[in-house]
Amino acid sequence: MKIGLLCPDVPGHLNPMTTLGSELQARGHEVTFLGGRMAQPITERSGLPFWVLGPDDPLSDELEHNFQALGKVNGIRGMMLTGKLFGLHSKLVRKYIDEAFQAKQFDGIVVDQVAPVGAQEAEQRGIPYAVACNALAVYWDPLMPPPPLPWDYRTDWYGRMRNEVAKHFVLWAYRLFAQEKNVGVDPLKLIQDNDAGLVHLSQQPAFFEYPRTTYPTRLHYTGPWHRAARDDQSIDFPWDWLDGRPLIYASMGTLQNAVSHVFRHIIDAVSDLPMQVVLSKGGGQVELSGPIPDNVLIVERAPQLRLLEKAHLVITHAGLNTALECLAHGVPMLCLPVTNDQPGVAKRIEYLGNGRVIPVRQVNVRRLRKELDRMLSDPSFQQKADQFAAEIAKFDPLARACQLIEQAFETRQPVINQAHVQANET
Repeated sequence: MKIGLLCPDVPGHLNPMTTLGSELQARGHEVTFLGGRMAQPITERSGLPFWVLGPDDPLSDELEHNFQALGKVNGIRGMMLTGKLFGLHSKLVRKYIDEAFQAKQFDGIVVDQVAPVGAQEAEQRGIPYAVACNALAVYWDPLMPPPPLPWDYRTDWYGRMRNEVAKHFVLWAYRLFAQEKNVGVDPLKLIQDNDAGLVHLSQQPAFFEYPRTTYPTRLHYTGPWHRAARDDQSIDFPWDWLDGRPLIYASMGTLQNAVSHVFRHIIDAVSDLPMQVVLSKGGGQVELSGPIPDNVLIVERAPQLRLLEKAHLVITHAGLNTALECLAHGVPMLCLPVTNDQPGVAKRIEYLGNGRVIPVRQVNVRRLRKELDRMLSDPSFQQKADQFAAEIAKFDPLARACQLIEQAFETRQPVINQAHVQANET
């Protein structure tokens, strides 16, 4: 089959989506990634053919400028800028996707849950599509706190009321920031409409979600979409620096990571631990002053998956990809969420018992060290991490995701999750 892929041009979405595409390609399908020029390096590194949308359009320049700005903000400002980026990306896709559809004659496309412009365009042309949740799967429910808010899971009347009020505010704000009226695309189309698309796929394992009141019947939790081969082999890492002491790996991701004060606090908090610490800047705009202790190694980029094989603990921004990679490798997490769905990811980690959370605005040396000492001395965090790694190891998430996509496109019928049907009945 001829299959197209479309997602936002950011590493956190590109990495799992291109890994999924590479698996479909290995199964004999003709796969093409559609994206702006920012997506080209990651896509080509994965070995997938790439169709660039409007490379010389000023919208591409504006997207790049705003993505750089996103690395310097957090909280509500981060969400506002993310909405603006959605609008710009949607304009670019709508302007140039028809040319790609006509040239490639796709049998189906896989669109990101937060890039519904591809779904809208596919519907108008009668092309079947699947929805991929590369970020935290967002399906509104009275028990679910909105992902941008660092709230605990609560089932009482207060929790439900709080979630409902916040949901309406978040929906209104995101639509406003995304300029829905000017762009002509509902940014929440694939969040509110569970029956849009033949199948919805989430790279979360089923256990990495709170209990719900209702379960979307087309949604399937497959588990994480990553392979060890996805690690950038071009990264030159000094492996001989590791001397056998327990390893802490620290990263604030590759996008919203221009938080130099957080990196400094991490360095100071671990300076006298009997451990080695690898701190990755993620290619971000990070400026560090002051001494660097002998047990800390700072790198521009890191071979993350290979380091997780050796890590004793991870300090993370709680991006979904890093969280799932830690789960698969059995590594406890100290989460410092910045914005967008990171607070929701971090709170799920804490809920499961294999990590702790410090909102990024509350990070300081004293609190970091307190949480590090707690996690390093309490074996329950590692026990939980081992339990979840064993659960993920039972399955082949990428193969399962590909099978569901193939079933949807071959039959052109919705793929129903019978477990969710039964859960709704009971």
